[in-house]
Amino acid sequence: MRALYWHWEDENVRCDLCPRGCLIPSGKRGLCRVREHVPNEGLEALTYGMFSSVAMDPMEKKPLYHFLPGKPVLSLGSVGCNMSCPFCQNWHISTWVSQIEMSYIGVDELISLAKKYRSGAVAFTYNEPLICFEYLSDAMPALKKEGIRTVLVTNGLINSSPLKDLLPHVNAANVDLKAFDESTYRKLGGDLKIVQSTLKSMVSCNVHVEITHLLVTGINDDLSKFEKMCSWIAGELGKGVPLHISRYFPAYKWNKPPTDILLLKKAKEIALRYLNFVYLGNVPDDCDTHCPGCGKLAIKRSGYDVKLLAVNPDGTCPGCGSDLGIVLF
Repeated sequence: MRALYWHWEDENVRCDLCPRGCLIPSGKRGLCRVREHVPNEGLEALTYGMFSSVAMDPMEKKPLYHFLPGKPVLSLGSVGCNMSCPFCQNWHISTWVSQIEMSYIGVDELISLAKKYRSGAVAFTYNEPLICFEYLSDAMPALKKEGIRTVLVTNGLINSSPLKDLLPHVNAANVDLKAFDESTYRKLGGDLKIVQSTLKSMVSCNVHVEITHLLVTGINDDLSKFEKMCSWIAGELGKGVPLHISRYFPAYKWNKPPTDILLLKKAKEIALRYLNFVYLGNVPDDCDTHCPGCGKLAIKRSGYDVKLLAVNPDGTCPGCGSDLGIVLF
């Protein structure tokens, strides 16, 4: 499949999909490993419609706690990534691109699968979905036309023009905000300003946004920077954007100890000074949703068992009318 968003530079091609801007010689691939310069042809999207993982997941596993709570979501992942985090939790599919078995699922088949399993939403997840831009460009509008919601679980590393093409077709996203300083982002192969821009664009386009922040020992565990991140989220995106602070465990090339539980709890305390909805991930914790206005218990969660206790159909609190930021339908 011919890729979108690239141009020639002499005998090489420059990929314009994400801010890395890989300059790719003939016969080589960009850092994401799935966009290849085919000699005399240009840039090809090698994994169009190819998926390594397909599953029915709880929406809470994405994690999305305020979007279709308790509902299942058809979830698909491919291979590759445009970042290079040494602590990658899904490093097998992000790095072992040529060794992973995959199957082709066309857009029509994807719609049929969603209907077969009565899934009202499809999530592109597990690896970085935005590097499969061409498939998303075809699949997401087709899914929405059928009344099927679309979800992205992403690092948000994409240039503004291709993002603008996608956003009208995206219903919800969980964005992995990995750190809150440029130097750390550069070490991970990313760009903080681009991810901030992605988040702001999503919110301005009425995409339901939740943020995950994996608190990694020795990478982003400076709570002063974490507090600045929380302040930025509240000021630029809104206090109602849910934040998921996840515990890191050693993986891939990073062997530092797991995130200290006390540090996680301190981070949650800090985040709650700025944000209405803060959850801890990868730990046994209170994952319930309370009304920020009156404190009433709105959603009770135990693992992936979800009970809606006090939520109006429009996502507000029946007690005081405060906005819970919950999409039920």
